[in-house]
Parts: sequence; structure tokens; C-alpha cells
Amino acid sequence: MFGWSASFLCTLILVPQIIKALKTRHTNDVSMSMLVLSVGGNLCWVAHASMTENIPLLVGASLITLMSIVLIVSKYVYDTE
Repeated sequence: MFGWSASFLCTLILVPQIIKALKTRHTNDVSMSMLVLSVGGNLCWVAHASMTENIPLLVGASLITLMSIVLIVSKYVYDTE
């Protein structure tokens, strides 16, 4: 129960930033270093969760990785306009 709760809550961390970036088309204040580190760290969590068959962690880390990639792409698109 705590694993799914933690996974759900941690996955929500980037949702407000994604919504704001898509609405305003402004990502200058979003740190690219933070996003790259987030992808790297969460890919490690995905690997660990896969090896230990920890499904809540696997789902959460996968979604955070995906959302971080969405922000990286948004930052690339909006910062070069």
C-alpha cells in the first residue's frame, strides 16, 4: 500500500511543471541539469525495480522518466523559439 501511495505522489511532482510549460510555452526557468539527472536516476530505479520485481517503483520511476523527457523536449522546443 505504501509503495503505490509513494509511487503515485512522487509521479505527480512534475505534472504542474508540464502543464505550466505547455500553457505558457516558457521553460527558461526549468533546469536542464535537473531534468537530465532525473532521467538518469529514474532509469537506474527502473533497472533496480525490474530486477527486484517492485512494480510500484517500476511504474513510478518509468512515469517520472517519461515526464522528464517530455520537459526536456519542451525545453528544447520552447527555448529555441
